[in-house]
Parts: sequence; C-alpha cells; structure tokens
Amino acid sequence: ILNEAITKGSITDNPNPDEDELLAHYIAIILASHLDKNLWRRFADVESKRFSSKLLLEDPECIIYMAREFEINAVRLRELDIYNEKLALAFDVGVKVWDYLKYMPRNDPYWKLTNRYLLKGWVLITYKDLTRLIEEVVEAKVLELISKAHENADETEQLVDALGGMAELKEYRSKMISRAELKVQITGLTPPCIEAIMNETKTGGNPSHQARFALAAYMLRRCHDIEGKPIEDCIEEVVNTFSTAADFNEKITRYQVEHIAGLRGGRKFYMPPSCQEMNSLGLCPTNLGCGVKNPLQYTIKALRKYEATQRIESNKAS
Repeated sequence: ILNEAITKGSITDNPNPDEDELLAHYIAIILASHLDKNLWRRFADVESKRFSSKLLLEDPECIIYMAREFEINAVRLRELDIYNEKLALAFDVGVKVWDYLKYMPRNDPYWKLTNRYLLKGWVLITYKDLTRLIEEVVEAKVLELISKAHENADETEQLVDALGGMAELKEYRSKMISRAELKVQITGLTPPCIEAIMNETKTGGNPSHQARFALAAYMLRRCHDIEGKPIEDCIEEVVNTFSTAADFNEKITRYQVEHIAGLRGGRKFYMPPSCQEMNSLGLCPTNLGCGVKNPLQYTIKALRKYEATQRIESNKAS
C-alpha cells in the first residue's frame, strides 16, 4: 500500500476488502513514519483522495454521516429554515461557516468564502464539495497518525526490519534527493510543472483543482504581466486551454478563470502557487529541481537567457 501510494500516487482497490486490509493500512502508516517527512504528505494525500472517491459513490445520508463523524456541522438544505426551491437547484447542504473556514482547501479561489453563498451562518455547498471538505480532514488525520507513530519510531523499528526495511522506498527517496540536487537545465519558456498540467489538460485528462488553479494563475500572469496582453485576451487563452479537459464546462470555467484574474469576487489577481507549494501538492515533477521559487520566475529566467543568446548571435552577425 505504502509503496504504491508513494511511487505511483494511487492505491489499487481490493474488490473484497476485509480486516486484513484495514490492518495493512495501519501498518502502512507506521512504515510511513520511518520515511522522510516530505513523503508523509504524499501518502496522506493519496489515502484521502482514495477515501473521498469511494465516499462519492455512497448515498447522501452516508456523506452527511461521515461529515458529522469528522466534526463538520453539515445539514441537508431541506432541513434548514432558509430552504427554498431556487437554492435547492444549486445546493444540497449547509455547513457551519467556522467549520467551512477550518477545512476548506487553500490557494484556490473556488473555495474562498467571498465566492460562496452564505446565509445565516451556513455556507451552502453540494455533496461533491462536502466530500472534498471531508477529504481535507482525512488528509490531516492521516498526517496526525503518521506524526504520532513517528514519536514512537524506535519501538516499531523491528517491524520495519521484519518487512524488509523498505529498501525500495528508501531508494526511491534517494533518487528524489539526487534529482533535486541536479538542477534542471532551463531550455523552454514553460516550467516542467506547468507543462505537465498543460499536457494532461490537452490530452483530455482531468487535473485536480489545485493543478487547474496553478495552470490558470500561471497562464494569466504570464500573458498579462510578462507578455503585456489585455487581461480579456488572456482569459480567452486560458479558457481555450481548458476546453480539452474531460469535464470542460465553458460557463463554469470562464467564471472561475475570471475569479483568478481578479474580475470577480474579491477582485484579487492571484499568483500561481510557489514551487514549495507545488511540490507539497505533488505537482512538481522535478522535486524542486528548477532552482527557482515560483513557476513565473522560471519563465522570466528563461526569457532573459533567450534574449542574451539573441544578443550574442546578433553581435556575431554584425
């Protein structure tokens, strides 16, 4: 389980889960506590996404129940005194505002409170969004369990040795460190992280919310701040880029891109996440190997390098 989660970013489902599988996940948590802390979040992220994908297949009663089990105060819209038919067309549940603020995903304007429907202390959302909030809680819980296991790592050392010492995972981590020490040579204008998200989008993939935000924020900033184009033209470029995504909806995409561009909501023009954030989200294919702090900085350095090369070539020609 741990090996799959760390190296492949997913866990193969067992069609006939039993008590042994539950035990295996607890053992995976103990084993993870013996790895570098940079890998803890990767494992927790995979576990939480696996949990939420399964929860989405359950009926609404189960989703509400799990939210309450994780101390998210969620109530069906029809049970609130603010219920009306128009709201029911767009939302399923209400979540108490403080719980929403506590668990909402960061660095994504989609989740900002200013972009939400708030009535009498309730943030109105869909079952899908409620599942996403639960995913955040599960990730935090897994990280907490790993951290507690790490405090008693000496007591579980024998278990690690008995299971082969995780040689493959330690080798994987060693390769990641080696890759980070060897800085990526800047050859194109687009950083590897953005290139990867763009390729996934263009081939009909379904990038995560964080990946979409990073791509949109990067493209908007590059188009407007670096290339000097009008923001309206930049928005069109971004919307067109997302048009090949598996779940593309032009109206929703345009609305969200305009939020990121600062034309809606809080009127804040967002920057793409830092390289550190991209790496923690599992979106940095080089493991911080580009030698920059932000994807935009990569492009600026690449442009300077290109311009310097052009000047040298021009001087040679003259």
